[in-house]
Amino acid sequence: MNQEYEQASLDVYKSFIDDLVDIRPGVLTLWAESKGWPKTEENAKFNSFLSELTQEQRAILAMMIQQSRDGGIHDVLAYLSEETNLNGLKIMKNDVEMSVEPFGTQLYFDWVCRREGDDWPDSRHD
Repeated sequence: MNQEYEQASLDVYKSFIDDLVDIRPGVLTLWAESKGWPKTEENAKFNSFLSELTQEQRAILAMMIQQSRDGGIHDVLAYLSEETNLNGLKIMKNDVEMSVEPFGTQLYFDWVCRREGDDWPDSRHD
């Protein structure tokens, strides 16, 4: 691979991870902590339940919901890492193949680090 393509491949990787960090906050977390679910017949039971909780309990519920969402993202990234490393899965964007473990760590590890606010490990690539 030439250097320009390698950089594009790394950029696809970083964008993939950072995009998942950006979509991390879920609307259900916001609903649990603030205004509740949209006012529909199907959601009445959720809003009834929320109305019985204190604000502290709602905050705890929101954290639980966010942890569940984080777990789902993590599990999908673990699956994609396994498929990439063991079964030849390739992820492409605009005809550029995404780098595979460019920093020696799995997708899910890099996602957790970026989610926590860490910089990318190799600043020479930025």
